[in-house]
Amino acid sequence: MPQTPLLARHEAAGAHLVEEAGWRMPAHFGDPGEEHRACRAGAVLIDLSHRGKLRFSGSDAAEFLHGMLSNRVSDLAAGEGSYSTFLTRQGKIVSDLTLYRTEEDIAADLPPGMAPRLAEALDAYIIMEQIEVEDRTESLAALGAFGPGARAGLAAAGLEVPGLPEHGHIERKGVRIARELWTGEEGYLLTTPAGEAEGLWDALAGAGLRPAGLAAFETLSLEAGVPLYGKDMSEAVNPMQAGLELRAIDFEKGCYLGQEVVAKIKYLGQVNRGLVGIRIEGDAVPEGNAKVLFGEEEVGALTRAALSPTEGKVLALAYLHRRAMAPGTKVGVRLGEAEAAGEVVALPFYGGGEAS
Repeated sequence: MPQTPLLARHEAAGAHLVEEAGWRMPAHFGDPGEEHRACRAGAVLIDLSHRGKLRFSGSDAAEFLHGMLSNRVSDLAAGEGSYSTFLTRQGKIVSDLTLYRTEEDIAADLPPGMAPRLAEALDAYIIMEQIEVEDRTESLAALGAFGPGARAGLAAAGLEVPGLPEHGHIERKGVRIARELWTGEEGYLLTTPAGEAEGLWDALAGAGLRPAGLAAFETLSLEAGVPLYGKDMSEAVNPMQAGLELRAIDFEKGCYLGQEVVAKIKYLGQVNRGLVGIRIEGDAVPEGNAKVLFGEEEVGALTRAALSPTEGKVLALAYLHRRAMAPGTKVGVRLGEAEAAGEVVALPFYGGGEAS
């Protein structure tokens, strides 16, 4: 079983460990709600080393990926990045990913467990192209620094970064720092060789970033309306249904796998169901996949739900039929034999703010 290079640090800190995509990772360090609120008020440090990491190199890498993925790649300059999806020919999501271009290569950040699958899927389309794909998931560590104080915390740790656009990135002292807003706050994904992870963790924690676990990351991303692959997205949905139209699709870039289906939805039709937010009355948290009712009719199911530490209310993401997707729609959510009242709301639940 692969393990985070920070496992000893987490065990020494008394972290509650869970298995995530085959990795032992910290769920929390005592109080996930307090860790969540620490992100909203200041800055937290989250071990994300279990996320997938691929490296694409070779003279044809950019053009090849441009023809495979739903967002632009070939015209990215060094220091730029883009969020994208790799789709089946039927337009379903095999994986989402974020690309970071440098002068030498293109790095990719993927959901946990998805690097081998994507590498194998892309390899089937490599024929004469000059491209090499390397899985660096275990050789690199990844840390998330999130919160309105994240940028100042990085500077205090000797990793000062300029103002970056989303997905923009820079290297500091051998650490790639990319701006990612997954929690609804200012945020950065830091990638470093696994052997350097403990030193980086200690420097950031010493600069005032509070260690937090994956439980806080889940509730933070839920409030931010950021869908997670394997929880809110799968090969059963297309990027339009998942609400990724503005984030992950370039409709001017030309052909890519699944492009005809996505374009047809965009210009000729509409999704029959889509991802929405639901605010649920009461304090009982429904199971993921709990059924959602519109009147007496079943119109969809939850993907995940949690008691929001920010609002103190139960929030959920769900795929609903389009007749129940409008904000303000009153719905019911199954709670075993009971039913809780809910209301569809526009995402995100929490807008957050960005550090200056």
